[in-house]
Amino acid sequence: MSKRRRVEDNEKESGNEESTNGLVQRQSPEIQLLPAALEHSIFGVQPTNDFVRVVSDFLYMQVGKENVEIEAKLGVLLDKKTRERIRLPVYCETVISPYDDRWMIFESNMTLEQHKSFNNLLNNRFIETKSPSHKGQPVEYKHTYEIDKFYDTKDGRIRVTRDRKTGEIVEGGIVQKVRIADLNIYSPNTKLDYRISVNAEIPKKMPEGPHSFERNKDRLSYTHQIVKVDLTQVKVTDGGSQDLTHELEVEFIDPRILLEEKLKIENRQENRYVEIVEHFLNNIRMLAKNAI
Repeated sequence: MSKRRRVEDNEKESGNEESTNGLVQRQSPEIQLLPAALEHSIFGVQPTNDFVRVVSDFLYMQVGKENVEIEAKLGVLLDKKTRERIRLPVYCETVISPYDDRWMIFESNMTLEQHKSFNNLLNNRFIETKSPSHKGQPVEYKHTYEIDKFYDTKDGRIRVTRDRKTGEIVEGGIVQKVRIADLNIYSPNTKLDYRISVNAEIPKKMPEGPHSFERNKDRLSYTHQIVKVDLTQVKVTDGGSQDLTHELEVEFIDPRILLEEKLKIENRQENRYVEIVEHFLNNIRMLAKNAI
């Protein structure tokens, strides 16, 4: 048998060997680079997102107080001196420490073009969720016209809200709004930043005497599951002057949902507290992302 024939026979027998430059090499089995399932980490645990944790802790300290309102407004963080949007050396959205934000202010106003863009965005989403092919939860829509009148009393400023069409005071329409805490978030990759606020709306009796100023609100409200998005055009009348602003805010329909989950944490029960906060943040982030 010739030498060449012996080499060919050896290659057939080996099956998984090949000849390279006269040398016989064994083929390596195919390596799967990505496992079918990835564990959260080497410890088998997924840590809480630090951004979500900071916001969760902030709200945790406030939940449980009476008549609490939790809302987030889109706007711009401005340098007090230059009146220009702040710039920080960060690549992504960042929570500003409440102890180091005195050099900035938050302006919740937006342009008319941004207001119209959000209106179109939310209207389209409302229509999409009403389609028979939509598998998720629907978005509900409501258009209201209200007027706020503010009374300066010895106990503080009281707001009385009436339906502009009927003149009747709306449900829960006489309150004193007290600021509790704010958390500013800088978002360098979007046109708008946002502020999460916790306020108390304390029910009051109808005040006496004339009001000091009034605010007319043309509001579009979009509700989805546990949150409500309000897109509002506000006309403030103070004396003889008028000021027109456009605002967008996201709020919990009923903040007690957070309190229920907080109590579960304190009782060492399974809870969805962080999930709820993340849901709230997701709505804010998606709106900020779509700002023009």
